[in-house]
Amino acid sequence: IAVLFFMGLSLSSFSQNAKSAIIKGNKAYKANNYEAAEDQYRDALKNSENNFTADYNLGNALYKTNKTDEAVKSYDNAIANTTDSSVKQKAFYNKGVAYQKEKKLPDCISAYKSALLLNPNDEDARQNLQRALKEEEKQKQNQQQKQNQNQNQQNKKKQQPKDQPQNNQQKNNEP
Repeated sequence: IAVLFFMGLSLSSFSQNAKSAIIKGNKAYKANNYEAAEDQYRDALKNSENNFTADYNLGNALYKTNKTDEAVKSYDNAIANTTDSSVKQKAFYNKGVAYQKEKKLPDCISAYKSALLLNPNDEDARQNLQRALKEEEKQKQNQQQKQNQNQNQQNKKKQQPKDQPQNNQQKNNEP
């Protein structure tokens, strides 16, 4: 997960406060102070609501602090607020990483596929997609095995003789 450092963006579209907050956030992120970075990126978004750089970087800081659901929302915002296919591709890739961490494999697979559509040469996305597909297949096999075991147990119960109550008393009219 990489932090965007303005990637040749026109800084004139950013307010000075947002720009300053992103720079401070990037410094905190580089120092592994992800909570401080999160605060700075949120400040940048207060000053420039649709700032995809702040959204993307916020997603990375949130991911680093194990707030993966919030990270995914930030990546979605970055994707929605940019026309730069490189930024979109990286955000989709990072969504895939976040979903994979949470074992949300269908969402993970979808995110990696979207990343690969934007950059078919991304080997990391391709390898992660393969891992996710293998894990999904393994989960399906495990579910099938469990279903088969449950069905076998039910069949065994049906095949067993029913317990009959025993009556040890002699009938009155027997010799």
